[in-house]
Parts: sequence; structure tokens; C-alpha cells
Amino acid sequence: AGSIVAGVGVAATAAVYLLSNLEADQDTTEVDQRAEPTLLRWLRRKSFWRRVVRLRPAEYQQEEEGDEQEYVQDAARTASTVSVRGAQKLQSHVGYNQKLVAEREAIYAMMQHIQRIEELDYTPTGKYREASEEEVLWPLIETSNCLLVPGAYFGDEGKGKTVDAIACHPDVKVVARVNSGENAGHTVIGETGVKYDFHLCPSGLLTPGKVNMVGPECVMDPVSFMQREIRQLIETDVFYMDRLFIGNVHLVCPHHKLLDLIGSWAAPNLSTLQGMGPVHASKAMRRGLRLDHLFNGREGPGGARARLERDMTTYFGALKDMDVTEEDLLLKARANDKIQAHVLGFISAKDKAGYVLDLFDEWVVNNPRFPPRADVSYELRNVIASGGKVLLEGPQSYFLSNAAEKIWDSGTSANTDASGMLCASRLNIGCSTFKPLFINIHKTPGSSRVGSGANPCSFVPQHYFSTTNSSKDDFEEMKLDWRDVSNKYFASIQPNGLLKPGLYSNATGTYDLGVAMAAATCIHPSHREFGVTSGRPRVVGFFDCVAHAEVMQVQGPYCSISAFDRGDDYDAYAVCIAYIFIHPKGSTMVSNGRTFESGTIIKAGEQLPTQQILHYCQPIVKQVRGWRDTPIFARSEWWKKQAHPVTLPAPVCELLDIIEHFTKTIVISIGNGPRGDEIIYIERRR
Repeated sequence: AGSIVAGVGVAATAAVYLLSNLEADQDTTEVDQRAEPTLLRWLRRKSFWRRVVRLRPAEYQQEEEGDEQEYVQDAARTASTVSVRGAQKLQSHVGYNQKLVAEREAIYAMMQHIQRIEELDYTPTGKYREASEEEVLWPLIETSNCLLVPGAYFGDEGKGKTVDAIACHPDVKVVARVNSGENAGHTVIGETGVKYDFHLCPSGLLTPGKVNMVGPECVMDPVSFMQREIRQLIETDVFYMDRLFIGNVHLVCPHHKLLDLIGSWAAPNLSTLQGMGPVHASKAMRRGLRLDHLFNGREGPGGARARLERDMTTYFGALKDMDVTEEDLLLKARANDKIQAHVLGFISAKDKAGYVLDLFDEWVVNNPRFPPRADVSYELRNVIASGGKVLLEGPQSYFLSNAAEKIWDSGTSANTDASGMLCASRLNIGCSTFKPLFINIHKTPGSSRVGSGANPCSFVPQHYFSTTNSSKDDFEEMKLDWRDVSNKYFASIQPNGLLKPGLYSNATGTYDLGVAMAAATCIHPSHREFGVTSGRPRVVGFFDCVAHAEVMQVQGPYCSISAFDRGDDYDAYAVCIAYIFIHPKGSTMVSNGRTFESGTIIKAGEQLPTQQILHYCQPIVKQVRGWRDTPIFARSEWWKKQAHPVTLPAPVCELLDIIEHFTKTIVISIGNGPRGDEIIYIERRR
């Protein structure tokens, strides 16, 4: 106890670092703001904590001056919104919606007279024909020996199809996850139709003849890994002991997950509660455990117990600084279904280090079903040296990477862009025979973003669904006519590319037009944009050429766009080709030396500003036609009746041409259905 108390001063500083690393996730996209304990209201008044802990996403948009008054007003608006149930709380005159409508009208009044930019006059002329996987994908694979499939937006882009297609190539010997943790995930369907939910296991585990590896820069809770992922394989008789190898991963311990909970006390849905920020902080401070530590003795100065006890001082420091008892913490943890039983056991344990090490002995050291260990980086290098190919699966995405300088404060704690994946693999990128290939994955229509932060291209502000506590049931109560809503929304696009704010009314009430569009999109049968675990609606919007252009500058040019068949249900659609910066107070802001004044245009290919500026950016969009009469959905009658290979419908070609033109990407395939084989490989006709 004495050593713990002595370490509190250092721990407080460490806790600040840990608590500021809240995670974004594909499934837990929004914040529950219905209740905020008195304790947290008290902490907000402490200027130190107010500076370092972001309790609510809306705070990113608040001015520092007058923060306390703004908080009280915002809390009142939120309370008045969530006290109303169902579709009624989303109506334009209720709670936060009233403020949203007024803000939209005020911003539009400031920018409505801007001149039309010349980029809106671009005429797409490209023609694209259907091609085969062997014609398009295989030549790229055959000229490379390290293949990477990173996300090109904010996660949930649909990377699985391309990963599976590459893994099936006979020359690909190993599929590996090389960084991040169980806050990333995907569903893989086996040959028998069984669905597997993988978080760390590479999807190639279900592809016959492929070796799969989890690299040393990954972070793993081995108890969760065995209970959630390996159990699926055992119960369905999938033998993995000679095809799945685990590197010297960093271990996620119970205190890491609890630090996540403590750090998001008022808003637990802001974090995945998988301990990602805290374990990466332990890694950065060189204080945590790695897998090898479990096999080399507990005691002694460098033993697992000493390391663990030193790392846990951060946990005790956070409890002290937050003035939270373990009894309070246990009650809070029990009320959250993301907190697992072994994490709850840690809170009550007297000898906490002993409890954790006993737990890991049971599930890892003495468990014959824990996968074999290997030096993953060494093995990957050997595969390439012997002439084989390796596939690196990308977790999360480019803009969720902690290296995404423009949006780093609302991302994950690992470097999940393509360069981060390469660095984590420890492959010899300077070798003359090393030939990497990046195939980026995006999604449109209905491009979605998870977590908090700025989103110029969304139909509603990024924090809207959390502020109003929206749900699928609310959207169903709105009884929206998709075609009517979408046509009215796209009809609001003005000649200068700006969206004129408006209202949408039906028998259930009157709504902000953007709110109606967001709700109708999320609930549309071909979109279904709700978190798999949380059930919360995802924030959706236009394809963002400004953001995608930066991705292509960094890790382009190849891209696959998922869910393109959603355009089958659109009469019109639009693509963001530029932003306009409009500060409501007329203020000037600066990002990386560039000054942004109200009216500043940011075009695709130009310097992307930081999130501070992006909060005040509005989209300039170019409208395109939908293709309702020529549906490309793989099982539609129109598509099945075509003589394949076909030249794609003109509106499909127009959208592809615009994306390629403004972002300098090369689109190699588009999705035309949810199944793994529902993908169209394409070639641009010259």
C-alpha cells in the first residue's frame, strides 16, 4: 500500500495520458448522455480535468470562453430532448433540434452567395466495363509480395471481401494482423455457412492451406481472445493449432479496461472499453506485460509481478484523482455489458497482481488450447525471402489511426494506416526485392463515420445521434418515405453546390431535412447503418473526395468501393468535392500555417486542415444521377439478364469517374451485394 501511495503523483500524470486516449469503434459510435453523476459535474468545475478530459463530443465545438455556461445550457437541451420519446424527440421544434435548425439557417445565410467553383462544371466521360478477378486483381497480386488492405475512411468500409479474395490466391502463404487489438472486428462466413466474429484472428483462418499470425505489435486480452474467438473454432471443430500462431503481443489486463471505464465515466459509449488507450500508454511507458513475460517467472525485479504492480499504480492513481471507490467502480462496471466477468473479479481481488497472473496461467500458460507462439516478424520475412507472399489485414482505417495528425484526437491508439501496418510488420521495406501493394477500401453511398469528431460530409452533426439519444425504433416511428426524403434532400442542392437547409414533414411530424435524410439512410434495407453490438445508428453522408484525396496521396492509388449497389435505390446522389470554412462568429483560424477565414474554400487535393477547422466546414457537392432503372445488385433481375461482361450503366460510370478525377484514385472493384462473391471488378475503357 505504501508503494502505491508513493506512486500516486506519477500515476496522476499517467492517468491523464491514459484517459485522454478514448477509443472510436465500428459498433460503439455514440455517447450516452442521459445521465451525468454529481461527481462528474464537480470534476468539470476543476479546470485541470476540464482541460484534459473530453467528457462529451459536443465540447469539441465549444469555445473555451464561457465553457461552464455553455455546458449548463447544453445539458438542459439534452435533458429536454431525451425526456421526449420516440420520433417526437427528433422533430424540429424539440430540444437540440431547435438549435440545429437555427444554426443551419444562420450558417447558410453567411455563405449562400459564394461563387460557383469551376470544379462543379467537370463533365465525367469515363466508361467502365465489368472484368474478372483474374484480369484485375491477380496481376496486382503477382507483381507484389506484401499485400495490405487498409480502410480508407473511418472504419466499417467492408474490407472483408477484398481480404478474402487476396487470401485465396495460391501464392499468398500467410495472412497476418500486425497491430491494434480487439476493438477492431469483422464477421467471416465459413464454407458451411457458420458465422465467425473475429477481432484479432485473421480472416484467412477459414481459408484452407493458409497460415495465420497475430503479430507482436497487437494488443491482446488472452482471456477474451480465448472466450470470444478461439471458443468459436473449438465448438465448430475448426482445427487451428498448426495454422494460427501468436507473437509476443502486449497484454491487455483488467486494469486497462477499467481505466477505459473510469476515463469515460459520464459517457461509457464513447469508448469500446477494450482498454486500447490504456494498454498503448503502458506500452509507450514500457511498463506493461508481453506474452513472453508469462512464461519466464513471476518473481524478481524484472518478473511479471513487479512489472504488473508498477503498471497498476496508474489504476489506483485514477481512482484517487476521480474520487471513485472500488465499490463505486464495481457498481458502474456491473451495469455495463461490455465489462467481462474476469474484469469484475479484478476489482474485488485483494492481491490484484496475483489474480491477473493466475488468470493468465489458467488461460494461456497451462492451457493446451492456446495457439502456439512464434516470432511473427521473423516468419513473415522468411516467407518473402523464400518467394512467397504475405497479406496484412488492416484494422480500423486511415483516419482512425493515431498517426492521422488532422483527426488524431478522435481515433484509436495504434497506427492503423498502411505505413503503420508496414512498420508493425518489421519487414525490410528498404530491400530492393520488397514490393508492397495497398488496396484501400471505401464505401458509398452512405459513407459512414464512427466515434466523435468533425464530419463535414455528414447529413447531421457527428454528435447528433448521441445528443438526441436516437435509435432504430425512433426512425421506424418517423415512417419516412425513402424516395420522397432523398429526392427532397438532393433537390436542396443549390447551383453553387451548397445545401439549402429545410424541413421535411409527414404524418408523424416535421423534421430538419438533414435529420430525415440521416434517419432514412440508416434504416434503409440496403444500408442498415447500425452498430452490430451497440445497435446505435452510424453517422452517414456523402462520399468525401477532399478526405479521400489525402488518403490517395499517402497510400494510393488503388481502391475498392463497397456497397455501390445502394445507388440502385437513388434517383439522385451527390459527392463532396470541396469544403467551405464558415465560422459562426466570423473568426479566423490557422492550421499548419494556412489561415482560414470565413469563405475559405478547401478543394480535393489541397492541404487538409485539422479537426478544429473541420468542425466549421460545410460540404460543396456535385450532384449525380442514381441508377434506379438499371440496378447492379448481383441478384436483381436486370443484372442477371445482362450479357456479361457488361459496360456499367452511365450513372455508375459518372460517379466512378468523378471519384477518380478528384481523388486521383484507381477504382479496381465495387461491391454489388453483401455476400463475399458479390463484387464487380472493373476496367476503365480507353
